Amino acid sequence: MTLRSPFMFSAAFLALASVYTAWFNWEVRTNPVAAGSRFDALMSTGSLGRAAPYGERLLKMRRDEGVAIDDLAPLQAEVARAQIKARNYARAAALMEQALASGWSSTLSTRERADMEDGLAHAHILAGDLDKAIAIYAEFLDLAGDEAARGQTEDAETIEAFYAARIGAAADLFAESVTPASLTENLDGSREARLATAGQMADLGSFYAMRDDGLYAASSLLAGAYAIRKDLLGDDDQATVGVALVLGPVLVDMGRLDDAESLYLDAFHAQERVKGSNSPDLSLYIKLLASIYEKQGRATEAQALYEHMRRLFRDAFGEQRYAINRARDRRSDIDRPVSQQFVLPADYAPKDLVVAGHYSVPLTKDAGSEEMMVRLAPDADADPREANLPARLAQLISLCRSESDERITLRSGYRSYRTQKDLYARIGFKGTVTPPGMSEHQLGLATDVDVDGRFMRTSDAAYQCFEENAFRFGFILSYPQGNDYLPGADSYEPWHWRYVGVATAQLYREAGPMNKPQEFLAALPCYRERASAGGFPTAGEADICLADAAVITASANLGEAAQPSDEKRKSARKLNNSGQGPRAR
Repeated sequence: MTLRSPFMFSAAFLALASVYTAWFNWEVRTNPVAAGSRFDALMSTGSLGRAAPYGERLLKMRRDEGVAIDDLAPLQAEVARAQIKARNYARAAALMEQALASGWSSTLSTRERADMEDGLAHAHILAGDLDKAIAIYAEFLDLAGDEAARGQTEDAETIEAFYAARIGAAADLFAESVTPASLTENLDGSREARLATAGQMADLGSFYAMRDDGLYAASSLLAGAYAIRKDLLGDDDQATVGVALVLGPVLVDMGRLDDAESLYLDAFHAQERVKGSNSPDLSLYIKLLASIYEKQGRATEAQALYEHMRRLFRDAFGEQRYAINRARDRRSDIDRPVSQQFVLPADYAPKDLVVAGHYSVPLTKDAGSEEMMVRLAPDADADPREANLPARLAQLISLCRSESDERITLRSGYRSYRTQKDLYARIGFKGTVTPPGMSEHQLGLATDVDVDGRFMRTSDAAYQCFEENAFRFGFILSYPQGNDYLPGADSYEPWHWRYVGVATAQLYREAGPMNKPQEFLAALPCYRERASAGGFPTAGEADICLADAAVITASANLGEAAQPSDEKRKSARKLNNSGQGPRAR
């Protein structure tokens, strides 16, 4: 018997393999069961990229068989996942859109649908369809509501937090994909559509700007929104300037001082053209620009800007604007600091609380609730019916409502120590509630502001109006970006505006340290004394008044209800006005 050579065995094996391969390819191309089995096997082993062509074949066969669109949708969603792994992003997006448009999607839970939409947004970003992805995450932002105000959103117990967490997880994709060039190439819709996208980008950029890991995404989105608005609306449009106010601090945090300088210069000149060269409203932009010059070591240029601002204030508010005796404000706590270093006692309660709604302040909640009350805090040297906290808040809201065309309401005013304690027990570090005794709300002087039914955001036109005008009505932003006044990872609150009286708010804008309101209030007597004598701080030199407020920067030991140490209590007692008059109980 003749032995067959190895070559003949190899040839036979190859022939059999070729026959099997041909048969297999025929089966998976013509037999839905075989195609489905192969697709499922590859998907289950994590070989999604290899599974994609089998999934597409299976889809075609199912369509040829006349399978209903709604019945095809689950398979479309799975094939889309495979196509993303295969880097066929446009095809993956098309499949997900078809699945989400089907009746099948209505059977999904809210989280399941959000997961699919999140995947669709990722596919759009990777495919270069940035406007579609931005629209999805902008809708998530609306659905997140107040959860979008939290700096970090890892704990997604509620559906609102779930939406916010999905937006947060997309930060790296936006940072890598959004550039001026990509926007120029991909945003080619109508003028209205491009402006709508710019608005959504500004909202998302504002969200990322509040996160520790979101600076690059924020800068990309905000710079894109600024470029679009500048191109379509011009430098002088208030919507363009509004983006600059949000983008500037991001650039500063990233160390891009030259870019921040250019941005603030454009904003200043724009507002100078719109409001006039003698408007005190320019003070915001002067101060922002001067702060950049100081960081760059350009003290002479910064000082020139400060001198210009003081001339504006002198012309608008008078030569002796800070010469009057403000001891009453110190005794009545209108200008006292409150933070984890300056804790209020549990029995502190103001005696002049009124219902804010009685003074035409629009309210978010029922007028009878405790939080819809504020202090009257009337001026002693003016008509108390007009010169008081609620009347001025109503005027500020009215002004900003007309400028922004947004619905602005009082979300929260006075909160007693007990209310704050109950809120903190329920929400704690998961929300935007401070421990009892540390909240300015207990003073009855703090106002949380809603825009369109949720916390005010820096991307709101109303926020720009408050930033420019609040000081005219006696309000300051209590918790600016980067502050450490409250416990927790992030205590930035762009919705929290505190009443300190008109003269004090003007002094803070004109002479106070940039974004250090608690330090300013702690050292207020020093600032008043120096300003009354014409001795304003000099750019590039140490602010001697801040030396009196050094206790502010000390870290506090929270302990029970954030009780301060004896040493801190003595310092706080000195600066919190004890011994300067009776304290309200």
